[in-house]
Amino acid sequence: MLGRPGRGLTAVLAALALIPLGGQPVAAATTGQVNDAPRAGGYWSASYEPGTPRPAGFPAAGATRNLRGETPEPTARVLRAASDHANATSVDENVNGLFDQDSSTKWYASGSGRPTESRPVHVIYTLRSARALSGYSLTSAADAAPRDPAAWTLLGSDSASAAQNAEDGSWTELGREKDQRFAGRGRSNFYALDTSRAYRYYQLRLTDTCADRCEGAESDRGKLQLADWTLRGPTRATTSPLGVSVENADSSGAADGTYALRYAGRVQKPGPARSSVVLRSGLDVPLGKGTTLSWALRPQGASASAHVGVDLVHTDADGHHPRVLSSVRAGTRTGAAAGGEGWRTFSLGLGALAGRRVTEVRLRYEDPAAEAGGAVTGWIDDIRLGEPLLDASATWDYLDAPGVDPAGADTDRTAWTRPGRAPQANGWKTAAGPFGVKNEGTDLGPDFPVRTRLNLRKDGATGDTVEAYFFRTDFRLDRATIEASGGLVGSVVHDDTVTVYLNGRRLAGRDDGAITKNLQYQTPEGTPGQGDPRRTAFAVPASALRSGANTLAVEVHQCDRTSSDAYFRLDSLAPAQGSLPFTEEQLGTVHDSDRLPAAPGGGDYFTWLLRSFTEARATPSLMGENEVLPEGTTREELTALNDRTVADLNNAPADATDPEVHEALTDGRGSPYRTMADGLGTRLGALYAQALKNGELPRTEALLSGRVEHTPGSSADWYQTAKNTYQYKRPFVRMGFTDADGLIKPWDSQRGYEGLAKDGSFPSGHTSHGYAQGIVLATLLPELAPQILARASEYGEHRILLAFHYPTDIMGGRIVGERTAQGRWSDPGFRTLLEQARHELRAVLAQKCRESAAGDTLARCVAQDRPYLTTREAVDVYTHRLTYGFPRIGPRDLPPAVPAGAEDLLRTAQPKLSAGQRRAVLAATQLPSGYALDEAGAPGSWQRLNLAAAMAAKVVAHRDGTLTVDGVHVDREGQPVAGG
Repeated sequence: MLGRPGRGLTAVLAALALIPLGGQPVAAATTGQVNDAPRAGGYWSASYEPGTPRPAGFPAAGATRNLRGETPEPTARVLRAASDHANATSVDENVNGLFDQDSSTKWYASGSGRPTESRPVHVIYTLRSARALSGYSLTSAADAAPRDPAAWTLLGSDSASAAQNAEDGSWTELGREKDQRFAGRGRSNFYALDTSRAYRYYQLRLTDTCADRCEGAESDRGKLQLADWTLRGPTRATTSPLGVSVENADSSGAADGTYALRYAGRVQKPGPARSSVVLRSGLDVPLGKGTTLSWALRPQGASASAHVGVDLVHTDADGHHPRVLSSVRAGTRTGAAAGGEGWRTFSLGLGALAGRRVTEVRLRYEDPAAEAGGAVTGWIDDIRLGEPLLDASATWDYLDAPGVDPAGADTDRTAWTRPGRAPQANGWKTAAGPFGVKNEGTDLGPDFPVRTRLNLRKDGATGDTVEAYFFRTDFRLDRATIEASGGLVGSVVHDDTVTVYLNGRRLAGRDDGAITKNLQYQTPEGTPGQGDPRRTAFAVPASALRSGANTLAVEVHQCDRTSSDAYFRLDSLAPAQGSLPFTEEQLGTVHDSDRLPAAPGGGDYFTWLLRSFTEARATPSLMGENEVLPEGTTREELTALNDRTVADLNNAPADATDPEVHEALTDGRGSPYRTMADGLGTRLGALYAQALKNGELPRTEALLSGRVEHTPGSSADWYQTAKNTYQYKRPFVRMGFTDADGLIKPWDSQRGYEGLAKDGSFPSGHTSHGYAQGIVLATLLPELAPQILARASEYGEHRILLAFHYPTDIMGGRIVGERTAQGRWSDPGFRTLLEQARHELRAVLAQKCRESAAGDTLARCVAQDRPYLTTREAVDVYTHRLTYGFPRIGPRDLPPAVPAGAEDLLRTAQPKLSAGQRRAVLAATQLPSGYALDEAGAPGSWQRLNLAAAMAAKVVAHRDGTLTVDGVHVDREGQPVAGG
């Protein structure tokens, strides 16, 4: 979804490469405003309003990117970072945060003090291979300016000894800076390097901070922090790779500048210089006689920045004969040569292209006579093509009369929101927004302008009939526009609560749960409505739209009877440019899979499903007694494989700087579907993570973040009753910590361990989440299923490394996750949601691959990526973690036992096979019987299921109903055919 036009982040300049920064695809559409006939011409906007989901490809505020739309080279190949003040025990503020390309994380050099020439603080990057640099950037972190680096030296080395020694004699100085400043929090400064030598090791030696020279508290003057240190590789282009970052530029002139995008680079050679970047591809925006293109630009410094503009790629009505319209070539030169460094708005009429369709929006730098060393820097904002259906200036019928219910005598209090029902005369008015009131006036602050003052405000009213505010407006659409669109998106700013309707249908609400009648405040208990107005985004599905007039209605209620202010503004309503979120109705529908089956004999289903735990617990060689071990017990004295495995994995890291410890802590504190992004591969994983941050995957995220594992009316975890029932003590409880003569190294915080000490160990709740989300993600991207599943298994193993769980707990958690995912895929109603999320995820990733030059298709993007593991390695790792090499303790040589419905987990990985054939594949790839948690009878054994092997299997179906699975001829039950 997009913020309102006219404000926010939009674009980036790049050198002969692609970067996914821009809006989302928009279907062919005509637009119009209230009381107007539909206009010819489409709408596309690339604006980002803080507090709303970011448009497609837009990085988080302060994030830095290079031209290629991927992690900047060679930072993408950083193996590790080391520092004399690594702050390794912190998840969000350790030294690894410097190369994650995320300014919301940072490195805080805990205990460093203010660095000096004689007492510097260093960071050393080790790359996968030696690489030359053309420059680098530093990004300031949150908190306070006195902590910012102000002086440093950059050094390079190709000696392995330098990786651990900041004073090694092999270090060569590459650049030195002093008296540096950052313009604000999350700002990036870019520095060019004049060197062609490739090094594998790079050191940032910090020798001063801003300290007392920057405004801030005395307590911050002895501290050091940095959000990102990004290395940038060379290019063959005339213009060096440009660094870009989302940041606030000072408001000046035509543009607001909030969250604008900065571009920065340098001309390397004299003569013609050019570069362009795709802001958004896959558009389908028709152009009419009155369509215009506009943008705001604020160049900085040298005149090279004047040669910046926006390009449009357009085709004929059938999508053929592409042409490029370049604003730079058209003479709309900007910047220093066109009037200084302030914000200026530029506009191009596109009437001559009426009938054609825009497919791409690009940003271009082009100078026919560039000077070597010329800087190309500045900010760009507010790119708009056409007009939205409604914006902040729309005209509304509104009611703010005391004691007047907009529904009148109708028993349906929402009757006033229906189309065709003109408001009653008593008290209704007509005016343009935004609307507001504050005490006796309209001063709600500079970010909340008021055009029309509301009359109602409450100051000491009694009773529960506090008046609210009601707004209606119409817009028109034709049938062709509705059929071509994917719906609409919009956002409103409100104080206090809000409910949005379209044609009488509730679309969204915020803090309106207590509202049962029109003349009512939100919380009779008197919760105060303090703070600034808030923004709420909403989506309009195409099914809610009608040909002709459509009525948008909004009600705003106070939080309490003494509220002295109110506010309403519609920022925009425009054609959807990407996937719409699921509606509240879709997510709130109760499906069959929301009801767990009854356990035989009654009781909790998952407690019954995991009943084989009792056999494992009764096997001394596998599991120890459920008692605390004697103080001083050594690893050699451990007799249970469960205990020895935990001790070995937990003790393996030498110290907290081990990357595996950091990843385990990150996994433990993050949502699996986010932290496991690297399972998709180096490049695709980064694009997936970016899409999540940008809000481009609303449907995928809605399912993975909760709906797959929870019912509409409850967030309770299905495994909790089993955990409470089995009550096996956790490893760190039984084996103690090393600082008290125990066996466990405490990698997590004391609070982290104390919080779980009294909770049962089996099954692992984190692991159940990891597998449920990981398996579903694998079904959405089956070409990467083995890798995603291997990463899910690592998520589980990290619980062992931290000594929160045993291998048997991980096995139990996996079974819960498998059964959860299977139930969803076997449920036709819920499967519809999964298919919609799958379409969304694949479409977004495919487009991001194209725009980042990672591949023209998703398949090519995957093929050209560096995988998390090869398929063979992924299957092997996953298979090992099914049993952790434990011996079989149950009956052997039993026939395959595939759980009912498990075949539905292969619907996407093996789409050409029948349900019976998919069951045969699962049987053919199963583990043998007898391992811990194996079940011999109905409904089949989840423990034996090897999803990674089944999803990766190469299958040939034969006419007689048999299959060849990975070269083995099997019958319809998945068992090898004699002599086959």
